[in-house]
Amino acid sequence: MTALQGSNEPGIDEIAADDDPRIRQVYQRLRRLFLIGGLTMGVGFLAVMSAIAYRVVKSNHAAAGITEATLPLPAGARVLATAADGGRILVTVEVEGRVSVHAFDAGSLKPVGRLDVVPGGPAAAPLRGGEAK
Repeated sequence: MTALQGSNEPGIDEIAADDDPRIRQVYQRLRRLFLIGGLTMGVGFLAVMSAIAYRVVKSNHAAAGITEATLPLPAGARVLATAADGGRILVTVEVEGRVSVHAFDAGSLKPVGRLDVVPGGPAAAPLRGGEAK
């Protein structure tokens, strides 16, 4: 004989869910747990959606204005290279054998500087092995 056969208490399948206060308490805790979890997930979802909406609204204002500009070059000038970095646009131009780099602000396209590359200055050390000529 086993200990269960001699027990006076009913089996788990014989207890109705509404009859036992312990089961009602477990169900009440489960409902509270699901409610707290659902509310937490809902608040998190709303926070993510509001952050996305905020960024979309803020980015539309910045993209609304299109800026155009023209870089006047003398006859015979060549654009050698362009580059964009850190909010600046760099345009390398060659005019009659002289090279200059023009810098522009990327947002407003206003000129912010110019660098003229002049030959005949002191020679810098080579970047890779070998001697300077």
